[in-house]
Amino acid sequence: MKKLYVAILLIISTFQQLSAQFLTSSNLPIVVINTNGLPIVDEPKIKTDFKIYYNGQGKVNNLTDKPHYEGFAGIEYRGSSSQTFPKKGLGIELWNEKSESVNVALLGMPKESDWILFASYNEKSFMHNILTMRVAREIGMYASRTQYVEVIINGVYQGVYVFMEKIKRDEGRVNIANLKETDLTGDDITGGYIFKVDKNTGSNLGSWRSKYPNYNTPNNFTTFLYESPKTITSQQRTYLKSYVDNAETSLQSENYRDKTNGYRKYFDTKSFIQLFLLNEISKNVDGYRISTYFHKDKDSKGGKIKAGPPWDYDITYGNGNYCGADSPYGFSYRFNYTCSNDFLQVPFWWERMLSDSAFVRELGQEYSFQRKFGALQNDRLNKHIDTLTNILREPIVRNFQKWPILGTFVWPQPTPYASTWEQEVKELRDFLTQRLQWLDNNIQTNFAITANEPNLDEIHINAFPNPFLERININIQSLFEEKAKIRLTDNLGKTIFEGNETLQIGNNDFYIELPENEIVSGVKYLIIESSTKRITKKLVHQ
Repeated sequence: MKKLYVAILLIISTFQQLSAQFLTSSNLPIVVINTNGLPIVDEPKIKTDFKIYYNGQGKVNNLTDKPHYEGFAGIEYRGSSSQTFPKKGLGIELWNEKSESVNVALLGMPKESDWILFASYNEKSFMHNILTMRVAREIGMYASRTQYVEVIINGVYQGVYVFMEKIKRDEGRVNIANLKETDLTGDDITGGYIFKVDKNTGSNLGSWRSKYPNYNTPNNFTTFLYESPKTITSQQRTYLKSYVDNAETSLQSENYRDKTNGYRKYFDTKSFIQLFLLNEISKNVDGYRISTYFHKDKDSKGGKIKAGPPWDYDITYGNGNYCGADSPYGFSYRFNYTCSNDFLQVPFWWERMLSDSAFVRELGQEYSFQRKFGALQNDRLNKHIDTLTNILREPIVRNFQKWPILGTFVWPQPTPYASTWEQEVKELRDFLTQRLQWLDNNIQTNFAITANEPNLDEIHINAFPNPFLERININIQSLFEEKAKIRLTDNLGKTIFEGNETLQIGNNDFYIELPENEIVSGVKYLIIESSTKRITKKLVHQ
C-alpha cells in the first residue's frame, strides 16, 4: 500500500509539472513569444512573433482562441539587479513588419507601443507593485496600469508575470507636453520633461549632479538622469538642469517657506506628499533614492516639478534584509541616517520640505483623509489583497512549479522564508497592518488651521482621482466658514448627487460614492456653490 501511495504521488507530481510546462488555458491572459531562434539579450531588442490570448475580464483564455493581439514585438531583458535572476523581466515594444513601433490598446489599457513584463521573481507574493500602483491611482496619481499574465517563450512555460505600462510621456500615461527638438525658446522649451534619481543602468541620455550635498552625508551629491524626451537637445538639457538648480537653491534658501518666492514656486507639494505616502506605507528602502521619477510640464500648464510616477516596489512591505527594510518601524526618507555608507542616498529635498510646518500640515491632513475615507483604509487595502489572492490562486501554483523557490532564500528576502505562497500573502497583510499602526502614531494629523496658510483661495476644490472610479474624493480649501451646496450632474445636466456641507476655515475633506447604475456613465460635472463663489469641475470616468 505504501508503494502504491508513493506511485500515486509521483503521478500527481508529474501531471502537475506537465500541466505547467504545456499550459493551454488560464484565467489570466496568456502571452506567447517566439524568438525564431534568436537569443534575448539586454539591448538591442530582437524581433519576435508576439501573441496575447485574452477574452475579457473574468473569462477563461485558451491557446485555441482567436488572439487578442497577434503581431511582432521587439523584446529585450530589462532591469538592473533583477537581471541576475533566472526568471528575467522583459521590455516590449510592439512592431510592424518593418520593425517600426505601433501603438495598440492591450488588455483594456490605452494605446501605446511600450510595455513591460515584470517577473516578480524576488517578490513572492506577486502583489507589492500591483497593490502600490492601485493605491497610487486611488489617491490621484498616474501609476502604471497592471495585469497578471502567464508567459510562454519558444514553447516553454515561464510562469506568472505582471504586464504593465512603461513610464512614458503620453496622454494616457505621463500627460505632459510633447517636447520637440525644435522647442528651444520661450514657453516651448519649458516642458515636458521626465527625469529621475536612479542607478545609471540603461540610461544613455546624460545626467547632472546636484550642487548641494545630501543630509548626514556631506560628501554625497544626488545625480539626476535625463529620461524624456529621448531626442533631448543640448539646449533642453541646459534648461532642465538650470530649472532644477534654481529649485534646489530656492529650497536651500533662508526664505524657502515663503509661499510666493520660496520652494513652492518650483515644486508641486501635493505630488511630493502623495509619493511620500506611497514610499512610507510600503516602507520602501529604495524609495526616494532609486527608481524615483519626476516630471515637468510647460510653464503655461503649471510648470512645477511633480514627483512621480511611482515605480519599483518589489523590495517593500518588509521584503528586504538590509538597512531596516524588514522592520515596520521608522521612516524610509531617513535612510541617510540608517545607512549613511550607501553610495545612493536620499536627496535633501524631502527632509528640507518636512522642516516646513505648512508642508507637514498638508501631509498630515492628506494622510488623515486617506486613512479615514480614502485609499489607506484598512478594509479597502485588505479588499485589494483579497481580490489579487483570488485572481492568482490557480496560476500561482504553476509559477512555483516552474520556479520552486518557496521556502528558500532569494535576494534580499529576510528570514524566516515563507514555505507557501499563502504565507507570503499573510506576511504582506501583517506587515501592512503593523506599518500603518506605526504611521498613525508618527505622522502628525492634528493641527490648528488658520487662514494664513499658503495656497488658500476663497474656495479651492480638488476632486480625485480624475479620471475617477466609483468614488470621488473631494478636498475643499476655504478662507471662510460658510455653507456650500455640492452637486454632481451628468453630461445632460441630470443631478446624480446633491448635498450641503458646512465649510470650515482651511481643509474640508469628504467623498461621493456613486450609485451602481451611474458608475459606467462617462463625463460628470462637480459643482460647488457658496455665497462667495461657484466652481464647476469636469470629471471623466476611467
